Amino acid sequence: MNKLFAKTAIATIVAASVLTLSACDHKYQLGGNSQAQASNVLTSNSTFEQKAAYAIGASLGEYVSQMKKNQEQLIGEIPSDVVIAGFTDGVHSVSSLKREEIENILKDLDKKIQEKIEVETKKASEDNLKAGKAFLDSNAKKEGVVTTKSGLQYKVIKQGEGPKAVKGDIISVTYKGSTIDGNVFDEQTKPVDFPLDNMIPGWIEGLQLMNVGSEYELYIPSALGYGENAVGQFIKPNSVLVFNVKLVGIKKADEKKDNK
Repeated sequence: MNKLFAKTAIATIVAASVLTLSACDHKYQLGGNSQAQASNVLTSNSTFEQKAAYAIGASLGEYVSQMKKNQEQLIGEIPSDVVIAGFTDGVHSVSSLKREEIENILKDLDKKIQEKIEVETKKASEDNLKAGKAFLDSNAKKEGVVTTKSGLQYKVIKQGEGPKAVKGDIISVTYKGSTIDGNVFDEQTKPVDFPLDNMIPGWIEGLQLMNVGSEYELYIPSALGYGENAVGQFIKPNSVLVFNVKLVGIKKADEKKDNK
């Protein structure tokens, strides 16, 4: 997962996750609503074309249902009966609104959602910044924890005796990354190789402290991680990251030149 450690993380496009679902997350839960009853439109004698038509409708309905739930978390209730009425009218090529009105309303909806996302993202960023500072302040007082000039904190679990990495090296590591509330966002139990230069600043600094054979716990402030960017499901804006890292091996910069 090299992208996880890229120095310049790509910010999560929050709006897209609110308005759309990726194929891998689109899990069918037909009949999941205990208050809803499945229609009896299909029978044992239904043709393939009828089943296909139902499958198309069911798929669209599940998609719209999830999108509706996501939007309601931001802007309030969206009446299901009106959604269904609009869908039915659209299927029959009729509408209570002109095409221009529909487009303008959807643009206004998107704007409203974006504004809500910005407000919630700003609040989450501020909350995470406070929580991260409190964690680091408390962690700094724990036995064995060292704080560097940059604010990086680390604890030596095991001190190796091999060489140290420098910028330009390829490092071979196993690791587990988690947030301060314990959510594991990445774990590699078998050695993986990374160019040290391409890591987040906290890794670049922390790995250069380690000898091959060492195991350290790194506590990385958001400024040395992804800053205000969100990455994946668990790394929120201004998140402090905790890594247990074992430095398995190093391919030195001069060795790479010799092998060319």
